[in-house]
Amino acid sequence: MLITGGLLLNLDSGTVTEADVRIAGTRIVEVGSQLPLKPHEVRLDITGRWLMPGLCLAHHHLYSALACGMPMPVTTPASFTEMLKGVWWKLDRALDLPSVETSALVGGLQALRAGVTTIFDHHASPTCINGSLEAVSKGLTRLGMRHVLCYEVSDRGGEAESLAGLEEHYSMLDKQSPMRGVMIGAHANFTLSDKSLARCASLAQEAGVALHIHVAEAVDDARATGEALIGRMERLGALLPGSIFAHCVHLSRTELQHLDELGIWVSHQPRSNQNNSVGYPKLESFPDTTVLGTDGIGGDLFAELQAGWFRAQDEGVPWSPQRWLEVLHQGSALASQKLGVSLGGIRPGFEADLVVLDPIPGPPLSDANLAASFLFRLTSSAVRDVMVAGRWRLQNRMPCGIDTAALQQRAAADAQAVWSRMRD
Repeated sequence: MLITGGLLLNLDSGTVTEADVRIAGTRIVEVGSQLPLKPHEVRLDITGRWLMPGLCLAHHHLYSALACGMPMPVTTPASFTEMLKGVWWKLDRALDLPSVETSALVGGLQALRAGVTTIFDHHASPTCINGSLEAVSKGLTRLGMRHVLCYEVSDRGGEAESLAGLEEHYSMLDKQSPMRGVMIGAHANFTLSDKSLARCASLAQEAGVALHIHVAEAVDDARATGEALIGRMERLGALLPGSIFAHCVHLSRTELQHLDELGIWVSHQPRSNQNNSVGYPKLESFPDTTVLGTDGIGGDLFAELQAGWFRAQDEGVPWSPQRWLEVLHQGSALASQKLGVSLGGIRPGFEADLVVLDPIPGPPLSDANLAASFLFRLTSSAVRDVMVAGRWRLQNRMPCGIDTAALQQRAAADAQAVWSRMRD
C-alpha cells in the first residue's frame, strides 16, 4: 500500500513533514516525496489530512467498560478504599467470562476510535479468573489491537484467589507475539501480603517479564503497612526494571528518582486521580519513562493529555507542551520494549500502526505548534482511520469486521446481567 498526500506528525521528533508512506506486510518500508506507485499496489490519497503513529494506552481497566449505569452504593464512599469496596470490587466480582470479553470489545473499540493501537490492560474478575486473560485477548484480537495483559493478583479474596490470579498468567506466557504480550499483575501494596507480593515478583523474574501494579495511588496504599512503600517493595524484590507503576501520587521526589534510576515506567492517569480525589503527584519529579493511561475512564488519550495539561497548569507544574507530547509518545517506547517491535515512528522498519486524522480546518501545522495542537486543537473526533500491523482496523470511524449494532445489543444484555449480579 502507498499512502500519499498526507502531513506526517512525527511524535518521536516533534516535527511535521509532507511525505508519502509505503507499507509492505506489517511494516513501513519507505518514506519519501512523490513515491511512485508500484504494480498491483493500492494507493490511498489523504491530501488535506494528517498521518500519525498509533497511540499506546499504558494503563487501562477494560473490565469497567460496562460500568456506566451500574448500581451505586446507598452511602457515598468516604474514602478511596470505601469506593473500591462499594463499587469496583462489586463490579469485577459480578463479571463472567462472556461479559469480560464484551467489556474488552467495548472498551477496546472506544480506544480504537481514539487512535489507540496498543493497550496495556490490568484485569480483575475474581469469580472467573481461569480463562479471563484469554477472554480479554479474544475481544482485543477481534478488533485487531495489540495488547499486553496481566491479572490483578490480590489477597482481598483470600489466598486461593491470589494463587489463582498468579496462575492465570501462565495461560499467556507461551503465547506472546508482536500482537500480544504479558506482564505479571498485582493490585497494590495495601491488598498484598509480603508473601503474595514476593510471589508476583518471583514469577515476573522467572518469566523474564516485569510487574504491572498500582503504587501509592491513594494515601490508603502509601500508609497501609506502616513501612515505607518503596522500601517494602525493594525488600520483597518487587522493584523490577521495566515494570509499570501506575499513579505514584504519594511518592516522594527521592522515591521517584529511584524509580527513574531503575528504569521503571510510571503511568499517569490525571482524570482518574481527580475523579477519585486521591491527590496530585509530584509531577515535576516524574521520570523520562512517564507514560499516559486512563485507569478505565474510557480510551481517549487526547482527552487524558488535555486533562493532564490543564491540571498541571493549575498546580504550577512547569511542563511545556513539548514535554506532554513526549509523555504521549513514550507509550510507544513502552510497547516496543514489551512486544519486541518498533512502534511509534513513521520511518522504514517501524510497524505500520498508523492513524489518519481529519482535523477541523485551522492554522497551518508546523514543528512550532505541533505539541500545542495536541493540547488545544486536536480531539479524538479527528480520528478517521486506524491501521494496525499494516491492516485497516477502523475506516471512516467504523471498525472493520465488527457488527456494531450486534455489539450494542450484546453489551446492553451483558451490562444488565452484571448489574443484576451486583445487586445480589
